Amino acid sequence: MQPFDLTTLAKTPPFSFIPKERQAEIFSRLEEEKSKKGEVRFVQRQTRVNHLYVISAGSAELYFGQDQEKILRGLLSEGDCFGGISMLVNESIAVRSMILMEDTTFYKLPKALFFQLCDEFDHFKEFFTNTFGKKMLDRSYAEIVSRQVSGPDRSLQFFHQSISSIYNRSFPVCSGSLSIKDAACKMSEDDSGYLLVHDNERRINGIITDEDLRKRVVAVEFSKNLPVSDIMSTPLISLPEDAQVYEAYLLMIEKGISHLAVAGKDGTISGILTDRQIITEQSRSPYFLVQEIKRAHSPDQLENIHSRLPGIMIEPIKNGVQPDTLCKLITTIADAILEKIVEFAVARNGPPPCAFAFIIMGSEGRNEQTLKTDQDNALIYEDNDDPEGAELAKSYFLNLATDICTWLDRAGFVFCKGNNMAQNPDWCRPLSAWKRYFHGWIHAANPEDLLNSNVFFDFRWAWGDKKLTDELSDFLFTSLENWSGFFRNMVENALYFKPPLGFFRNIVVQSKGENKDAFDIKRAMMPIIDFARIYALKHAIRETNTLLRLEKIHEKRLFTREEYDDIAQSYRYLMNLRFVRQITAITGEHGKADNFINPKNL
Repeated sequence: MQPFDLTTLAKTPPFSFIPKERQAEIFSRLEEEKSKKGEVRFVQRQTRVNHLYVISAGSAELYFGQDQEKILRGLLSEGDCFGGISMLVNESIAVRSMILMEDTTFYKLPKALFFQLCDEFDHFKEFFTNTFGKKMLDRSYAEIVSRQVSGPDRSLQFFHQSISSIYNRSFPVCSGSLSIKDAACKMSEDDSGYLLVHDNERRINGIITDEDLRKRVVAVEFSKNLPVSDIMSTPLISLPEDAQVYEAYLLMIEKGISHLAVAGKDGTISGILTDRQIITEQSRSPYFLVQEIKRAHSPDQLENIHSRLPGIMIEPIKNGVQPDTLCKLITTIADAILEKIVEFAVARNGPPPCAFAFIIMGSEGRNEQTLKTDQDNALIYEDNDDPEGAELAKSYFLNLATDICTWLDRAGFVFCKGNNMAQNPDWCRPLSAWKRYFHGWIHAANPEDLLNSNVFFDFRWAWGDKKLTDELSDFLFTSLENWSGFFRNMVENALYFKPPLGFFRNIVVQSKGENKDAFDIKRAMMPIIDFARIYALKHAIRETNTLLRLEKIHEKRLFTREEYDDIAQSYRYLMNLRFVRQITAITGEHGKADNFINPKNL
């Protein structure tokens, strides 16, 4: 069989929904990957999906492993896609496993481009959302997804809870014989966007909404003196009160309605659920806080805003949300705060004299922030050959960095005890100075250099001119090429971080002080973080996040699937313990988040 080529791909959904003039550009960014027959390419609940995969040649089986059996089985062949649903609705974690039935070639569309196409072309996105919606109507599939999101024996996440917890049990009603005009007046008096309509035996059999009045009365000049039964929507669409939120949401989408009746156990209408209620309930999330941050008009409105994060994160942590998802949520909020504060600082100090980039390092740079965090940041700006211009830039950016770090501290991101912050003149320098730093740390590699490498080499762009950050990253990886001495020193340094285990494999705890009888779980995680960093730097992997680094290391076949699974699961487990400890310290002990765990409490 001939490979499924790009000409055929252009005619195949969802790519056929993209205008021809854009297809060539998009196809030029496709990557190609070949895998061998029998390879388990994705593992349910574990493998991160960072591309949309389209089979060019070969075939694969999708399945969900449960009780040593394969369920929800399906076969993919040339032209079929994998990964879209996982990226859109499951935080980029594979929903099902995939095993290759023969040698297979994939076209890979990068995740960022996939989301860009979803935003740009509605039909492209609907190809995946409609597929997901149809699958979710299969209760067995829905239950599998529910367990993936929630974890076994955990409280259900929002979309998988019963609608009985959110629907409105009091609702306005009227008789079907009431005139349209009087019904509209009643809706106005009740400040309601709808009315349920009953017949002569007081059985509810219809509904009218604001939209019905606009489209069926005002727009067509329908007589307002006619009975409301002439324009009501009937039969009434309803769900039982023990249905789950996702069922209600999908039914609203399928039927194109915004109001759904809820039936009690006896079958009579007991309430109403609106799409607005679903959105409102869903908004009780970290993303709601992000919107508030973006609307801030001064640094004062962001003061101590980080203290609100634990309250928002309690339910996700209790409900067993994956730790990498928790880190992503925290990072989203932290980035929003930083972005707003930099904007305030630039507004206060005036236009910068040249291009600059604000970068973050350490756990922030790895997108691994938890509820206990401090600042690790720096500032890079363009070089200036003119001494007067260079001095002006130095003064401006140091003042700018001081404002940023001060306001971050007031927002709840405390000053770094090691002074690894942009307000430190050493870490507010032109690009050439940063290149000298990196070159020296790599080639000298004394203990202080290695410490700086561990912090600063885990950096990512946060604000400003990203080209400066990219140039420094290029310089870093070029400098590391064929310089084995640096990696030897990094490995030796990493080996100093031992897991807190004694000779008899018992957990070693602190013997005195405020953390007596506890061990530092952050320090216990360092061997995995160091391991991932060393391999990433050695093999030019530019990801800074530990889990993404591990995934890329595995993709380069530097360790086996079993080794990857063991390390990634260990890291997630330890990170989960860390989050539980921090939320316990805040809510159970009314203190501050810390990383010290008493083994007796495990």
